Amino acid sequence: MSSSSNYYVSLLKLCCESQNQTQAKKLHCLILKTITHPETFLLNNLISTYSKLGNLAYAHRVFDHIPQSNLFSWNAILSIYSKLGRLSQMQQIFDLMPLRDGASWNLAISDYANYGSSTDVVGVYKLMLKDAAMNLNQITFSTMLILCSNCQWMDLGRQIHGLILKFGFGSYVFVGSPFLDIGMWRGMVEESKRLFHGLKERDSISWTTMISRLMQNGMEREAVDMFREMILAGFTTDQFTFGSVLTAYGSHLALGEGKQIHAYVIRTDNKDNVFVGSALVDMYSKCKSIKFAETVFKRMTQKNVVSWTAMLVVMARIALVSGLISFITVSNALITLYGKCGSMEDSYQLFVEMNTRDEVSWTVLLTGYAQFGKANEMIDCLKECWPLACSRAGLVEKGLQYFESMITEHGIIPIPDHYTCIIDLLCRAGRLEEVRNFINKMPCHPDVVEWATFLSSCRVHVDMEIGKWAADSLIELEPQNPASYVLLSSLYAAKGKWNKVAQLRRGMRDKQGYIPMSSVLHDVEESEKIKMLNHHRFFMMFKNLRVCDGTCSCGDFW
Repeated sequence: MSSSSNYYVSLLKLCCESQNQTQAKKLHCLILKTITHPETFLLNNLISTYSKLGNLAYAHRVFDHIPQSNLFSWNAILSIYSKLGRLSQMQQIFDLMPLRDGASWNLAISDYANYGSSTDVVGVYKLMLKDAAMNLNQITFSTMLILCSNCQWMDLGRQIHGLILKFGFGSYVFVGSPFLDIGMWRGMVEESKRLFHGLKERDSISWTTMISRLMQNGMEREAVDMFREMILAGFTTDQFTFGSVLTAYGSHLALGEGKQIHAYVIRTDNKDNVFVGSALVDMYSKCKSIKFAETVFKRMTQKNVVSWTAMLVVMARIALVSGLISFITVSNALITLYGKCGSMEDSYQLFVEMNTRDEVSWTVLLTGYAQFGKANEMIDCLKECWPLACSRAGLVEKGLQYFESMITEHGIIPIPDHYTCIIDLLCRAGRLEEVRNFINKMPCHPDVVEWATFLSSCRVHVDMEIGKWAADSLIELEPQNPASYVLLSSLYAAKGKWNKVAQLRRGMRDKQGYIPMSSVLHDVEESEKIKMLNHHRFFMMFKNLRVCDGTCSCGDFW
């Protein structure tokens, strides 16, 4: 390695630190003028520099002209496509590599984990097990365990944990924390505890993971005890740790202990943290210490949606004490508020205490139950429920029966939300022809959500004829909404009609410069981009709306 190469490399690092792409290009020209045959080491650093400066074209040009590329050269160009989420180009580079090491495999796995599907990640991981098991390392295992945790894949997580033990990584916190997360999500508390206590080293993340998951498994007292152990062991607490512990104290109405944590928070760097402040407001509210809740809220230097919501709950309690609860509009608003905050017990208590109820009262309470997957409890407690909960639990006939009973026996005129529930109910059961007949008999026209629900079900059950009808109706209602094109394209793909898929994509691109299933907007005015991105966000929210409580109550519909 020549001194001139080292000199240029140090200058290239300065360009990266200052994000000066112009200077990097000047250095590149100087290198070509002063060095007849630049070393591979220097050219590799040029690729890395252009990569960090976001210039893919120049990076690839340097790579293409390296006379003797090595593994670092290939990894450098692979890293660029991986960071940009260019899956197809990344896969092409990966396939062309004459040699691969652990870094190569980890780049491919992380790229698919960040930008692809979970199935793709597992595919690359299995290929690595088959062809390059010697390259498995902590990064590989950690990435895969995080994926298993997010997807709740306990079986694959167990297999990976077995390999972790085999390779001697079992006691390292780097791979231990993600597996703790998997076990606690699946309710395997004792197994997770054994793993936690078997870790050679623990960090704040592993402690916080255990505390949070104990809370979510209803073991508030153990969560608090573990928090105390964490403090005594000298570990630094963060906003997530405080949030979990304060939630535990609020659930147990442990005002004294909550005040102790508040005092501890004041002595740390988290006293002005908006997340911790919101948790304190919530804790004091649950402990019915309204004055303290108000004081904490007023002293917060920053406030967000969570903190304002927590304070609204406090106001709701004040309204309850003030006697405002006798007004039906206020009662309905409070039921909605508690439901959105996840306090379904409080929602139900307010509902029971109401002297008079209207359709809004029923709707907001049952919506809350359904959103938190408590369909069976709701059906047991409320005999005159409407069918939203049945939709979430898959109780088709019971839901239809309640819908009819609501109209004929209780004289409640259905609102659009009720019709949406019936469409959702029948769609989940795959009774698509009944959905079409129901829509044709509706007194009002279906909205975007109803059509999208129907079209999504047609995609799941691969019904081309009805799906095309639903897609045409949705496109007629909102021609600029990409959700209909994406769902219809998926339906064509499921049927193997790739010509139709290509035709649909071309039509969408020619129509408004937007290609479904891509994250790139082309040649569109800024205002139109914003409008279409809003549509895209709606579609992603719609597509990912799930109601899960233990076993997923949606039956994997989405």
